Amino acid sequence: MRYENLNKLHKILAVSIGGLGDTILFSPLLKALFKSYPKAHIELLVANRLAQEAYLHSKEVSHITFVKCSQTFSLMKAASLMPFILRSRFHGHYDIGLFATGLNPLLGTFLKFTDTVKNVFYAPSIPSFSTDLNCNLELARSVNDSISENDVFIPINSESQSEAIQILNKHSLSWDGKSLIAIYPSYDLSHRPRWSLSKMLEVINCIKLNGFKGNFVVLGSEKEGEEWDAIDRDNIVDANLAGKLSILASASLLSNCTLTIGNDGGLMHVAGAVGCPLVAIMPNTPLSYKPPGKNVKIIQSKHTCCNGFYPNRPKNCKTAKCTEDITVNEVFNACKEILNQDDRIGSIDCLTD
Repeated sequence: MRYENLNKLHKILAVSIGGLGDTILFSPLLKALFKSYPKAHIELLVANRLAQEAYLHSKEVSHITFVKCSQTFSLMKAASLMPFILRSRFHGHYDIGLFATGLNPLLGTFLKFTDTVKNVFYAPSIPSFSTDLNCNLELARSVNDSISENDVFIPINSESQSEAIQILNKHSLSWDGKSLIAIYPSYDLSHRPRWSLSKMLEVINCIKLNGFKGNFVVLGSEKEGEEWDAIDRDNIVDANLAGKLSILASASLLSNCTLTIGNDGGLMHVAGAVGCPLVAIMPNTPLSYKPPGKNVKIIQSKHTCCNGFYPNRPKNCKTAKCTEDITVNEVFNACKEILNQDDRIGSIDCLTD
């Protein structure tokens, strides 16, 4: 990073215009800025309500601003930024703006042109580095070279843990004692097909039949919870908590889980950020989007219809073959490998087809 007055920064703007997962992968930069400039005003600009909620009270951030803007920024969408720009002009411009990987450079150019920021710096983009996290880490290390992948974070606290404990107690589940496995259905999107929830239910049954003595909980949004209820008529999971917890309470609960099994989506990044082992089912999502964490197993399709680009689901794709060829056995074996690392679980036998 080159800036003539790097040691005299007073106002810093960090920009993550994307989903919750994008902001989590950008979070090491917030730590880098806080470590290097603890007295500076560090503002985080987001376009996702969950990201706003997650980092609202983070000590690394002085202020967080939400704008209705998209990652594919164009000058036609500049109007959504005008209230923020006018406020910035009134209170004084930012010394520098730092932008997450994958953002359209037009966004930084526009903010500089309007004198919102004096200087702009961008995280490198794929394929310069293998993952989005590594791209953002490169920018973070230009601010503070001590930053590593261990600095990915979501700021859970005692209040969020208390909320998680209360909801578990309400469903007669203990925070301590029996192990918890979290299930994340995620959404089925036009560009991101979801692995079958009925197959995910089969995986849960397999884990139970092969010796796991803990409990299963479903996390996510209210809509995702409703979709889960529609397929889990026998109440195989112990509690469907989707839509009943704040994002930080979900993060607290995930930090206490033995494993999270889920489709690609923001909550998988939350789980990875709090250190929960993951089996992430990403049929057509490139590995560059993988969740953070040291114990992450990715399940991908063998079909190459998307050619490694995302989102690029073919328009004539009605059956989502990239999800159909992922088997219950494949996902179960990934879960088994993680669970067998934990002495509380005991040995789990392999599935036989």
